[in-house]
Amino acid sequence: MAAGIGVHGGVLLLSIAVVFVAGSLQSITGFGFALLAVPLLSLALPPATAVVAVFFLGASSSLLTLLANHDAIVWVEARRLSLGAVVAMPAGAVLLVHTSPATLRAILGVSTCAVAVWMLLPTRTVERTPAPRPVLSYVAGACSGVLNTSLATNGPPLVAYLRTRQLPPKSFRSTISVVFSISNVVGLGILFGVGAVHRTPVVLFAVTFLPGLFGWAIGQRLATKIPAHAFDRMVDGLLLVSGILALAKAVAG
Repeated sequence: MAAGIGVHGGVLLLSIAVVFVAGSLQSITGFGFALLAVPLLSLALPPATAVVAVFFLGASSSLLTLLANHDAIVWVEARRLSLGAVVAMPAGAVLLVHTSPATLRAILGVSTCAVAVWMLLPTRTVERTPAPRPVLSYVAGACSGVLNTSLATNGPPLVAYLRTRQLPPKSFRSTISVVFSISNVVGLGILFGVGAVHRTPVVLFAVTFLPGLFGWAIGQRLATKIPAHAFDRMVDGLLLVSGILALAKAVAG
């Protein structure tokens, strides 16, 4: 399988480009690595291979983002979301191993389109920061845990919940990065345990790690220059296109 990556140069180039852009996105917004990388990589790779490779890459990117924003973490939210995610991860691993590629792509496409449409909807300005909702935070964490080990796209429920909390951008990035970092470490252990980790995604991680790191570093520079609203709209549109492509791939079989 690893040799196959070398033979298909187009797959390798696609992977490098996707990981580079996804690393930049993660650096600027604090989320979005898996949302962008998994749908695009799964167009050329089996979903399970793309998911495991993104687990390795996403763990590195989340940790870097966390370290760059560690002084703004909202710990009460980070703890609740992380606990919910960890408890629910085994269910997602079962789905990854026992669900067909077409079904995984369909779930991936629907979830990506749903979060993209939600992000594209106009938002209302809220004058007061909403009160914490412990039950809702645990539920959001659990949903992210299932998505994490099945599709490596645990961002949507976390983003939706934290946006209702109206956190400042730096607190949003740091808090969600805590959950991502914990989820990736625990999730990788679960994936190893169920035999989902093999040579191909490990080789893909090794080949694309440096491009992802470069993308993250460039994202740090762009974060202070690109208007947040304009960049968010660009990303939302790309996520929607990625979801539609994943759904098309699932329908085509």
